Amino acid sequence: MCDKLDLSLPQISFDSNLVELITKLEVLRHKIAPLEISINLFVQVKQIFYMIESLQSARIEGNRTTISDYVASKFENKSELDNIKEINNIEEAINYINKCFSEDENFRISNKFIKELHYIVTKGLKAEGSKESGKYRSCNVKINKATHIPPNPIVVASFMEELIDWINQNDKVQMQLLKVATAHHKFTWIHPFDNGNGRMSRLLTYAMLRQYGFDMSYLLNSTAVFCIDREKYFEMLHMADSNTNEGKIKWCEYVLNGLYREIFKVSQLMNKHFFVEKIVKPAINRAYNLHFINDEYKKILELALNKDDGIIKSKDIQIVIKEKTPRQISHLINKMLNAGLLQRLESNNRIYTLNLMCKDLAIGVIDSLYKENFISENN
Repeated sequence: MCDKLDLSLPQISFDSNLVELITKLEVLRHKIAPLEISINLFVQVKQIFYMIESLQSARIEGNRTTISDYVASKFENKSELDNIKEINNIEEAINYINKCFSEDENFRISNKFIKELHYIVTKGLKAEGSKESGKYRSCNVKINKATHIPPNPIVVASFMEELIDWINQNDKVQMQLLKVATAHHKFTWIHPFDNGNGRMSRLLTYAMLRQYGFDMSYLLNSTAVFCIDREKYFEMLHMADSNTNEGKIKWCEYVLNGLYREIFKVSQLMNKHFFVEKIVKPAINRAYNLHFINDEYKKILELALNKDDGIIKSKDIQIVIKEKTPRQISHLINKMLNAGLLQRLESNNRIYTLNLMCKDLAIGVIDSLYKENFISENN
């Protein structure tokens, strides 16, 4: 039984594909594209991304909940179903990560943080829960579709201590992306919990990107790095298990290629023309074609979408629906508020914005994201 964790990074040549990938990602690390869409819509898109990430992370582990079923569960009383609760837990864990890093710019990953995440991820679950929620395992475990046998529980705590200390070391910037990929593999290799290790490894990847200063990671669907091809994910983990330099290189290339692909898509999404024409307008048109909204609702939603700040007032609506009196406009706004299509920008304020989290629009937005390859075909 080994008593020390091998955390060596792959040895790579200057002209390798991996160096090229690291260079491309370093360019994006602190690149904050101008936010061309309204901040309110941007925050809503973040919420939708977290929903997708939570669903995809669960589906890697075998959860067969569909996107439409999960979105519907947000608006119907189905949150107690085990498959839905599993996804909600992942969403809560992502929010917890964001809260930790938002409240403390010097926040660092720790054993306490990892255990709290595990508690959140597994709480209240039956099939995908844990007998030792929030604690490192005290039993031996096996990994599905892997020949690797995780280490004895006696060494789990010390291995995790080594891993976390290594994550928090102040290494050279160009090493950090290799560490993100390596830490993901080493976490699955240790398999520190009795269940939920796959979900936890993907959350660790997201947390490390936040800690290492990837400014766009707040909108990054990091789970998509691993879920486009579930079998490929397990195949690449197996290659990393070989602990050869070639295996380490292939694994790091796999992870960093996925990260670059996802960050590039995020930069597209922050472009107003792309966001309006490819994502939200099709969602509004879908709701209209399915008779979820009428002509007047459609005009008002498109008005809000096309405004630079995403904000509309009664007088703005009066311009596009000229035949109605101010009283009738107020009545129309109230109906849209009650339907969840619009939301007040502030409580008791007569300023309104589009609500993408409305069921009839959220499903359309996710459908658009699917068509534009923001959601993998296997999910």
